[in-house]
Amino acid sequence: MLDTQNFFWFVTFLAVVYTITIRFIQMKMLDTEKSKELQQRMNSLNKEYLSALKSGNKKRMESIQEEQNRLMPEFNKLMVGQLKMMGVVIVVFIIFMYPINSFDPSISDDVRFNLTSVPQEQGKWCGSFPIRCESAGPWDAEVTTYSGSSEKAVVPVFFYCLEERGTLPSPASRNANAYSITTDKKTYSQNDNVTVCITTTENIDRAVGKTNSGTWFMVPLPFTIPVLEANAINGANVWFIVLSLVFGLVFSFVWGKIKKKLKGEQK
Repeated sequence: MLDTQNFFWFVTFLAVVYTITIRFIQMKMLDTEKSKELQQRMNSLNKEYLSALKSGNKKRMESIQEEQNRLMPEFNKLMVGQLKMMGVVIVVFIIFMYPINSFDPSISDDVRFNLTSVPQEQGKWCGSFPIRCESAGPWDAEVTTYSGSSEKAVVPVFFYCLEERGTLPSPASRNANAYSITTDKKTYSQNDNVTVCITTTENIDRAVGKTNSGTWFMVPLPFTIPVLEANAINGANVWFIVLSLVFGLVFSFVWGKIKKKLKGEQK
């Protein structure tokens, strides 16, 4: 099993490989230069057609339509090619996600627990688990509720082990408006039992809890992201996606410079 630091570099390496793989697939499946020229020509023809329509130049309109009809099979082929490439990209993305989710050391120590309905209080469900503190700081628990086999909501809650300190993770939260969630204490000592309760107005059949045991994948940032007010990236998947976008932009910029240089040398 990879430790936290090695896993960070493992995810970073996969992001680089993923970026290169996707760019290679794009170059093999799409003629980007031809695609760009065709799209520019179609846009130009659309503008010319609108101009001819305004001036009432029917002869020019017919000429433009003929050229559009001639280009349309190529344009449709381009669209089909882009859809095919998108499908391949999705498959490759899923393949790269598998080792990230499989080797994440912060997932292997997650603890799961069941919540049971409290007969005296309608809509209230509670469950508990023992807390084992490797270090002082925040923990994140989340409760997933179900109606039959269908997931209804994911509701998160924070608490602390030993001391109220440390950066909070970014919790999962889905359809949680109809829920409230509480713990019996805010700060726990080693080997305490944590009791988590939810109260809901929805009809649910089952509630399952999970806690990250105080460990999660987090990359601190040297700045705060505006609007989100976040100063860290939480989650290996999020880090992988962010890096892939950044590396993709860098790759496109560098490759564009190389192509310009090669074209200049050919002239």
